[in-house]
Amino acid sequence: MKNPALSKTHRYSVPPEQPPSSGEQQGTLTLLAGQDVGAIVELSEERSLIGRSTEATLRLDSEGVSRAHACILRKGKTYTIQDLGSTNGTYVDGLRIDRPVTLRDGIRIQIGTTLMRFSLQDTLEQEAARRTYEMSVRDGLTGLYNRRHFDERLSAEHAFAIRHRTALAVLVIDVDHFKRINDQWGHPAGDAVLQALGRALHDSLRSEDLVARFGGEEFAILCRGIDVEGVRALGERVRRMVESMRIPAGGMTIKITASIGVAHNDCGAARAEQLVASADAALYAAKRGGRNRVTGPLAGGRYSIHGAEAEESIHTRPAQDAPRRTWDGDTRPTRNS
Repeated sequence: MKNPALSKTHRYSVPPEQPPSSGEQQGTLTLLAGQDVGAIVELSEERSLIGRSTEATLRLDSEGVSRAHACILRKGKTYTIQDLGSTNGTYVDGLRIDRPVTLRDGIRIQIGTTLMRFSLQDTLEQEAARRTYEMSVRDGLTGLYNRRHFDERLSAEHAFAIRHRTALAVLVIDVDHFKRINDQWGHPAGDAVLQALGRALHDSLRSEDLVARFGGEEFAILCRGIDVEGVRALGERVRRMVESMRIPAGGMTIKITASIGVAHNDCGAARAEQLVASADAALYAAKRGGRNRVTGPLAGGRYSIHGAEAEESIHTRPAQDAPRRTWDGDTRPTRNS
């Protein structure tokens, strides 16, 4: 027998309440192909520069893009794009432009290998698009960037470093004996450890550094503009921070340590993937060396290990006298956890 209460559709005399939104629409660019796919760029200024310049509203550091490649001008509700004498041109809906072109909703723009769509969106639409993008690049547990976004940024940052001859480093961080935490205290405690470590890493780094959850109990940091000694010192600072953490979980307090592998583009990493591979090899060298230590690059495929037992020596003697263990360039430690 049917329930009468479930067989009736309720009628409302007033429309459902709408979420708050500004009726005013603003121009945006959504990246469809190339770097940072899915990212939303708001065109809120009267002039938005696109190019390789660090001053650009949308910086595209890829082959075929000029420093000041193109700009989008806003006048009232009208947006126009113009090429700024770039080497390889600006394309609108597949056609190379030689004069300012008025942008309409849905039009596609290509600069170098980056394809983007121009849209007119109100604040509610912008927020929905931004949330969708954030969900695609963030790790659900820690809120840090995910591996896919890290790999995309690494590729772009490595290309920038080669072109401008700047420093670039990768640190890979692994929580020591993480399986024991899950086995002894349960997976909720393990999740609490990962969340706390993610927050600590995010809060301790520069705004220009990128920290991501690499997978499982591994995290990665991508940082630019730091020399070899500086990035090794950063790794040691992170190691000490992790060692000092006290993480509350289910009425308990959990202490952790971490092993850290460091790679630098000044030490022989000619390709972006080599930076990660070198940091990964250094990480497993640190684990083989006893864990709770930083394995940092010396030069051309060699690593120096500094650990907790060497901390006093590191702070009381010159760095060159600190205890160290080296791996030759043609020797790679085997992976074991």
